[in-house]
Amino acid sequence: MYEKEEEKLDELRQQLEHVNIPTEMVDGAILQGFERAKREKVRKKKRRIRYFGMIAAALLLITMATSIRVSPAFANAVSAIPGLEKIVAMIHYDKGLTSAFENDYFQKINASQTKGDLTLTVDGVILDESGINVFYTVKSDETIKNVRVQNVELKNNEISQPSSSSFSVTHDDQSIKEFSNKIDFHFQEPTKFSDLSFSLLMTIDQAGTVNEFTIPFTVPENVKPSHKFVLSKEVEIKKQKFTIEEVTIHPLRVDVRISLNPENSKKILNFTDLRLEDENGEIWGSRGGISGSGVGELEQTIYLQSNYFEQPKKLYLRVNKLQAINQDEAIVVVDTEKNILLNSPRDGRLQLGDTNKKQANFFLTQAEEQDYSFDLTSKIQDTEGKIIHSPSSSMRYDAGKMESYSSINFETTDYKNPLQFELSAYPNYIEGDVKLELKNPIK
Repeated sequence: MYEKEEEKLDELRQQLEHVNIPTEMVDGAILQGFERAKREKVRKKKRRIRYFGMIAAALLLITMATSIRVSPAFANAVSAIPGLEKIVAMIHYDKGLTSAFENDYFQKINASQTKGDLTLTVDGVILDESGINVFYTVKSDETIKNVRVQNVELKNNEISQPSSSSFSVTHDDQSIKEFSNKIDFHFQEPTKFSDLSFSLLMTIDQAGTVNEFTIPFTVPENVKPSHKFVLSKEVEIKKQKFTIEEVTIHPLRVDVRISLNPENSKKILNFTDLRLEDENGEIWGSRGGISGSGVGELEQTIYLQSNYFEQPKKLYLRVNKLQAINQDEAIVVVDTEKNILLNSPRDGRLQLGDTNKKQANFFLTQAEEQDYSFDLTSKIQDTEGKIIHSPSSSMRYDAGKMESYSSINFETTDYKNPLQFELSAYPNYIEGDVKLELKNPIK
């Protein structure tokens, strides 16, 4: 049934024997490329679509991803899965997902539904207590054009709607008859299942024709238990204190729960290099897609790649670099009617573009490429404290000018100026060295 895929796998294996690209370099390039280039939809109470005009870079990186060095175990694990090249490209940057395949934790489903000339197939899943990754294929006898995934839902009797999901919104290839992708569902609370029956609901718009799919499926085996390390250890970097409360290692991801000290002189925006590291220096770092929950708040959870299936002699949680800014600079104040920037970071790098009551535009000068991969703001409110929702935003980077641009649309114009934008990211860094050993997990 999959002769074409098997032939391509053989070609891939032969190519891998002769590829001499350093794995670390390619991993980093793929991660950065996908974070910049893929169009991703993250839903947490609101929908936000981030567009990055990097199509050429994306095509180049996908080409690289299909010719990178992968382990024989990983190549064998994906050999029977439709769309194998795309699965390699989708997950190779994540050591945890790769390891899940290598250790037979991917569970085949192969459940389909056809609507019109489109067939949606749930190829398989990776399920644990923290969430589920659903791998799917869309196929047609005709060329697929202008496909947009408008909505996804996951149903199960033991969970409410997952607190967040991450998936690719569009597929722009004009010359294909099928494509594969994955959806990441994150559960609000760790869940151990007695009922493994699920339903995937997906709405697909193909050139104006909308089809709603509902595919019931049963996961063959239950989740593996997670490993929890309780630390409750306060540490600091440049006098900015935070407490590592606990680290939970799931097959899909690692959750690092952190509490920030409210007395800090700076607001910690991002833990830019938080990571797991073993005794040999091997690193499990940040994941693409959803980076965590409660980010920007005093209590937050950061997601890392998982080393669940590894058995290091020693394992450490490390951080050397934080995004942080003075507390009085962490709120950007804008009068959208007068197009005036009233408060912003004192370094003067954040500037206001053309702004009105429907939309605010910002640009950041002297910006490195990695500086613009974060959302600028996590919360917007008017002068009376009314929360202003943003249904969409966009970001782009101009390498020639070394400037990044953010455009934020407002759900309503019924608010009173000035608006306050709570910064969730800004390229101001502090450095130090935090290293905590993880011992005696609770299973």
